[in-house]
This record gives sequence, C-alpha cells and structure tokens, in this order.
Amino acid sequence: MTHSHHLIKIIADMTIFLEFTDDHSLNPDAAVEMMERIAAELQRLTDAEKARVIDSFTEIAKAYRGDESDFVKDLPDTFGLR
Repeated sequence: MTHSHHLIKIIADMTIFLEFTDDHSLNPDAAVEMMERIAAELQRLTDAEKARVIDSFTEIAKAYRGDESDFVKDLPDTFGLR
C-alpha cells in the first residue's frame, strides 16, 4: 500500500465515522461541516490526482462490508470528484 493510499484509507475511515456515528455521540452539523471541508480540499486536486483518489476509494471499499463498503465506493461522487 502506498503512502497516498494510506492517506485515502484514513479519509475513508474518518468519513465512515462521521456518517455512521449516532447523533447522540456526534453533532450532525459538525459531521456535515467536516465532510464539506474534506470535499473542498479533495476538489482542489488536479484531474490526475482525483483519478488516483477515485481508484484508491474503489480499492479500499473492498476492505469494508455492507453499507460501509457502499458508502466508500460512493465517496468520489459524494465529494464531487467525478
């Protein structure tokens, strides 16, 4: 696993936490704000960098199951990378 692949895995783990943690444990507005910040930073990447991030999310999604896997597969669209 490359250095950048590890960083994308950290992003996936963080966004899973933000998405799937219940409202009593995590303020929903704070979760949305953080997702928007992550999206904004990723959208600043070059097209080539975005393509690598998209490929990484696709590969990383295989490490998860069920809803979490589907969520990670959809992250490129969620973040506006396509």
